[in-house]
Formats: sequence, C-alpha cells, structure tokens
Amino acid sequence: MKITNCQENNLEACASLLAKVYAAPEYQENWNKQDACNYLTRFYNIEPERCFMAIHEGKVIGGVFAYSYPWHSDTLVYIQELFVDPEHRKKGIAKSLLKHIGNKGKTKVWLVANENTSAAKFYEKLGFKKNGPYKFHYGEVENN
Repeated sequence: MKITNCQENNLEACASLLAKVYAAPEYQENWNKQDACNYLTRFYNIEPERCFMAIHEGKVIGGVFAYSYPWHSDTLVYIQELFVDPEHRKKGIAKSLLKHIGNKGKTKVWLVANENTSAAKFYEKLGFKKNGPYKFHYGEVENN
C-alpha cells in the first residue's frame, strides 16, 4: 500500500470509492458518481496538497480531503472527508492517510463525524474529543 498526493486525474476513482463507502449500511447514502466527483473536486481545489489517496495494486482504496486555514496564532486543518474501502479497513490505512495532511510535528485538526458510525469510534480511539468549546449546528436559512 502506498500513500500518494491525489491528482486531478484521480478524482473520479476517489469519487467512486466515496460513493461505495457511503452506500454501506452504516450510512445508507446514495451518491451518484458525478455528484461525488463534483463534491471532492470542490475540496481538492481549495488545497490539493492536503488531499491524499491510498493505492493498493493500482487501485484507490482510501482517500483524505482536507484543507487548512489560519486560526488565532495557529493553523487548523479541517478533514472534509476520510474514507477507506470497507474491504481494506483495520489495516492502518486511515491512520497512514492522516499522517500526511499536516505539517511536521503535531497538527491541530477538526472534523464532523456521524456519532453512529465506525468513523466516530475511530477518531475517539485516536484521542479526538467529541465535545469541545464549539458545537455543530444544523438548520436552514431563508434565501432572497
């Protein structure tokens, strides 16, 4: 298994895997390939140097799409997506992908994860706290 920077020509393969991962029973989301590709392309275009994929035998088996921004006197990295083919989980692939998104040393990271999934448990095992000073709010706004 090799971790490499995602390139624009890899986005379709990453999108296909993203759709497969989110179709799994714990998510039950229906992504068509084009929507998944548009979604990943949007975040890839923000900061391509923080987008990586795991390759095994010439096939994409995992990906991470992240971007950074200044926060107070530091830099935060937001993980938009981290996904691994269910057939290749529990092999350290997600951890390996995460090691590539930051700068040298420790990097402050934040993300949103569905509490009822294996992803939330994975992040907790890594020491991520699910309760902090900021809370995720969800709703709708009226547009003009």
